[in-house]
Amino acid sequence: MPSGTTISFPVELPTVKRGDHWIARAGDKELKLTNLNKIFWPENGYTKGDLLSYYFNISPFMLPHVKERPLTLKRMPDGVVGPYFYEKNAPSYRPDWMTTIPVHSEGENKIINFLSACDVAEMLWIVNLGCIEFHPLHSRGSEQKYPDYAFFDLDPFRPAGYEEVKHVASLVKLLLDKLGLRSYPKTSGATGMQIMVPLDGTDNYDDVRGFVGTISDMIHEVDKDTTTLEWEVRKRTGKVFLDVNMNRGGANIAAAYSVRPEWGATVSAPFEWDELADIHPSRFSIETMFERVAEAGDPFLDVAEGPGQSLAAAIKEIGATPRKAREIKTR
Repeated sequence: MPSGTTISFPVELPTVKRGDHWIARAGDKELKLTNLNKIFWPENGYTKGDLLSYYFNISPFMLPHVKERPLTLKRMPDGVVGPYFYEKNAPSYRPDWMTTIPVHSEGENKIINFLSACDVAEMLWIVNLGCIEFHPLHSRGSEQKYPDYAFFDLDPFRPAGYEEVKHVASLVKLLLDKLGLRSYPKTSGATGMQIMVPLDGTDNYDDVRGFVGTISDMIHEVDKDTTTLEWEVRKRTGKVFLDVNMNRGGANIAAAYSVRPEWGATVSAPFEWDELADIHPSRFSIETMFERVAEAGDPFLDVAEGPGQSLAAAIKEIGATPRKAREIKTR
């Protein structure tokens, strides 16, 4: 087992020791990896080396979901119990080979030069900054007016738990099936679930929010005991919150196969709808995901590669109208 790892991964992270640092190579790209032995999950003993090794091994499955997408960095250099900070602009000390994507931010009225991860070397360079999770924007490239997917973000508030999340997910699927729309679920890697509807690039964010919002209204109308649309957190107790507002430009969620800063180093895991009854986020971690992908492949590949769908017919059928996003303070 290489230095810094406590888990046996399918393939060892190819590194060589040079002085006080470990050096990894990918093609003609060379990167210095630091603090491989640092404990990132104290309760589990997992290290930064484990995290880097996980991303190296999962990269064939994960890269289609982050490639050419601007990334908001959440840096946790001391692991899950340490302080963290967000970073949007690419650090000035990045290597010349790191991909950057300039995006105009209307809210901040400036250009933000985001990092992106288009190959395994770029992914590992970002992880080495202390980024446990990957947060891509909802569109590829610099043009961010048309999302690549609509999604339903199901977020439970105690004492509601995953059984309630699965119940609400089944209602979302029922309505999407009736509208003839393909949908793909994944665990959030924490307590929630996201259900993605891949799009063909013809629906803007206002239309997407109108669609997701109307479906959410319909679900809440038939099950007010389980669901909530309340904006105030204190009013969500015991319910599953349907977060329509996450479908907005500049927002992000954890990517498929992203590790989360949770106990057990859980992972945001795609799954098939026929697995819904047996699914629980605790099943999927940096230790268990490789058995999972060897068996199931990537149930989420259509979200990354298409074909996408237009919401036009569904919007007309349910009478949805465009919705403006709620204003969110910039981090």
